[in-house]
Amino acid sequence: MSEEKKKNKEKEHCEALEAADQKLQRSRKIFVFYIIGLFCVALGLILVSYVMQEHANQQLADLGSQLTVQTDAAEGAEAKADQLQEMMDTVKQQLEESQKTTDELNTTVETQQKSIDALEQLWKLERAYRIGDDDTAAEIVRQMDEAYTRETLIDEEAEPLTGDAAKEYDLISSSLD
Repeated sequence: MSEEKKKNKEKEHCEALEAADQKLQRSRKIFVFYIIGLFCVALGLILVSYVMQEHANQQLADLGSQLTVQTDAAEGAEAKADQLQEMMDTVKQQLEESQKTTDELNTTVETQQKSIDALEQLWKLERAYRIGDDDTAAEIVRQMDEAYTRETLIDEEAEPLTGDAAKEYDLISSSLD
């Protein structure tokens, strides 16, 4: 029996070793599957990261081209605004020059109108003076003196009467005083 016990013990020991060996092999298989699983997950994460990076690069390139287009449009709009501002400045300068010319012409027209009125009154004065209507002539002189002042009317170089017209007025007005 002792031998049998020994055989049993050896058999049990062999069975225990085989069981331990099977457990070790199962553990190794599980460990290998675990490592393979981790490797697959890591590979999947790397692949997802690569795809996301490429997508981000594409979006960045799209945004860059949009920015370039918008910058070009803004530069074009700015150039157009500068051009329009130059045109406005030119038109404004021309308008100011036209206004100045208009003002000068209006002043000339007013001066000419005063001269025409004064000459018309001088003509009436001469006619009244020649026919001997001194009262009418004196009234015309008074009206002209009020409207223009006698100093201005007898000055041969000042408007409204110049040259011979101023001399004629001075002669008639002096004879009526």
